[in-house]
Amino acid sequence: MAWEEDSVRECFSLLANVILQEHIHDSWRWLLDPIHGYSVVGTYRFLTSAEELMVDGDYNNVWHKLVLAKVSIFA
Repeated sequence: MAWEEDSVRECFSLLANVILQEHIHDSWRWLLDPIHGYSVVGTYRFLTSAEELMVDGDYNNVWHKLVLAKVSIFA
């Protein structure tokens, strides 16, 4: 139960500075490409150009051949 209270506090702190405005259009923005928006190729480029290399064990856990692709991608 303590983790639930912590989660609620965290959500509250994240939303505390949000100001809703009636006459302004709300929209999603993809921070990697705010002009064109989300694309699979853009996400792939970002993920494959990461400067930090994964530890061998992490790589094997994520790209394990016996794991379904959608599970692997989610991980």
